Amino acid sequence: MFQSLFPLLALVAALVLVGLVLSRWTQRQKQQRLDALRAESEVRGWSCEMSIEGVFDLTRWQGQTDGVRWTAEHRRLRHKRKGQTRTHNLRWWADGFHGPSSPVLLMGVPKGQETLTVKLAQGEGLLASMAQKAVGFALDKSLDIFFGEEAGRQVDARTLQVVEEPTLPGFIVMALNAGEGAFWLDRQGLRAVVEAQVGDAESALSDDGGRPWVLWLGRRVSLARRAPVTSANDVERLVRAGVALVRAAD
Repeated sequence: MFQSLFPLLALVAALVLVGLVLSRWTQRQKQQRLDALRAESEVRGWSCEMSIEGVFDLTRWQGQTDGVRWTAEHRRLRHKRKGQTRTHNLRWWADGFHGPSSPVLLMGVPKGQETLTVKLAQGEGLLASMAQKAVGFALDKSLDIFFGEEAGRQVDARTLQVVEEPTLPGFIVMALNAGEGAFWLDRQGLRAVVEAQVGDAESALSDDGGRPWVLWLGRRVSLARRAPVTSANDVERLVRAGVALVRAAD
């Protein structure tokens, strides 16, 4: 009897052994990537800390670039279900600059898609109301994911207005007051800085397929995008864009 089961037991043992080898290899590869990321960060003069926060692997950087002190973090979903895409969220922020009196949001989009097709605060009738609520809810959830729940609680997406004219290449601009948002961008010269960053290949704002979102909220400016971090260069491109915006508004 045992002799007849031996091939099956040998197969099970082989599968377990292969699983263990693959698991160790995967862990070793992950540790090598983390060590390389930490070394690349230290060369740039950044601190780099790694931890686990709930269901996420969390990597946090702190540094100072051109006199601007900043923090960045990358959240990566530790486990994913079958067929599910592993989520990544990279966020950068700096405090202490002269921001607008009310929130201003730049939603990164591919060039040519700067016009929002559904208006949040306009339209009449049941269908228009339902569409506005659906878009407002989706935008609220996006703010939570991109910029954190604290920022999401401070910004009610349903109250934001689209700044339609003049358009900003690569972005849908929204503000609590559309006129004030447009005036602030132009008065500070930020429009020219954003346009320059969109055209700069070294800046994260130039990525047409995954352009970051930007949020000015009080004395904080934040940039966020859904993208993995494969090296410190991915963080540095976001740092480059963020520092340019801070220095323009300060």
